[in-house]
Amino acid sequence: MPYSFCLTTIGCVCLLVRTASAALFPAVHVVIEPASKIVPRADTATAVELSDGRLLVVYQKYHAGQKSGHDEGYCNIWSKSSNDGGRTWNNLRLLIDVAQGDVNVMNPMLLKLSPRELLLICHRYHHPKPSTSTAVVFRSTDGGTTFSKLAKAWERPPTYRVAIPPLNRLASGRILLAFADGNDNHHFRSMTTYSDDGGRTWTESNHQVQLPKRGALEPSVAQLHNGTLLMSIRTQLGGPYFARSKDQGVTWSAARFSGLEGGESGTCLKRIPNSNRLVLFFNNSKYIPEHHHSGERTPLTVAISDDDGHHWHIVGNLADRQDAEYTNLDCLFTSNGSGLLTYMYAQPAWNRQRIDLRAAVFDVDSLRLAQP
Repeated sequence: MPYSFCLTTIGCVCLLVRTASAALFPAVHVVIEPASKIVPRADTATAVELSDGRLLVVYQKYHAGQKSGHDEGYCNIWSKSSNDGGRTWNNLRLLIDVAQGDVNVMNPMLLKLSPRELLLICHRYHHPKPSTSTAVVFRSTDGGTTFSKLAKAWERPPTYRVAIPPLNRLASGRILLAFADGNDNHHFRSMTTYSDDGGRTWTESNHQVQLPKRGALEPSVAQLHNGTLLMSIRTQLGGPYFARSKDQGVTWSAARFSGLEGGESGTCLKRIPNSNRLVLFFNNSKYIPEHHHSGERTPLTVAISDDDGHHWHIVGNLADRQDAEYTNLDCLFTSNGSGLLTYMYAQPAWNRQRIDLRAAVFDVDSLRLAQP
């Protein structure tokens, strides 16, 4: 066992807490887009495997200037491709640039619908209020060579919306976009919008997942073997929470604590291919309520569940540098049995002037064979 555990209590909530150092989960770490003076930050990546076996990654890239590297800074959407399973990346291309009236364009989400058809959704944040956004849907019919505008998942709602990868395609064919919707007091609730016609039209559920403090942020969704949806949620409450949907994302249960300790940081939830086992990538850090984000964003931890997310077991850390920050995660499982976890890497933690986009490449069998 890479960890030993003890139970402690925060309020009336039991936490599964680390009491020993974790073994590093086997992976090869690569830099997709390094930080530089002209590119202070690259992150929030999403990847697909193309029909010829190449990997295509799409991500947001910030540029030097006013508010450089911060969420309100100048940012647009770029791509690279890999011919060797994600170990090296090339063919840098600008995909989506800012338009007149935009603060920036960010938060790309990529989905493969067929061997040649891809969907790409990103957020245009608008002047004069950066909180006003439009989620634009782009479509490619040539395997990602070109993209054209298809629709809008939403347009200029009066709230601040954040959606991060993944964009889900359910077994029924429904495309599900989960997002966090925030008010002027920076309190967020998790919601969904969905399309049943390939992304051309979108229906927004009026059901919300609510939590205290800053609320329910950055939902990540996976579909279980029985069709139920499981949503992992970033919180300020001591670690990730989970909500469930039995109607393809229209309504959700009340969110419940995962039992996994951590600060306020994003998660990535996936079901391992050809398996009922779930994997959660998250930051298993010490919960510090007085910290500006309730704790650090290190280590980058791997947890598994064999009972549909009711109980979790930590199997190791992918990275654990104590002065670094690992977040903004997404994971792709490839046809050759590899996994690609993309992540934001800031060192020192919390700086916004030197942030790499990196990836961990690992063997999916190491997740299948991991012992709880």
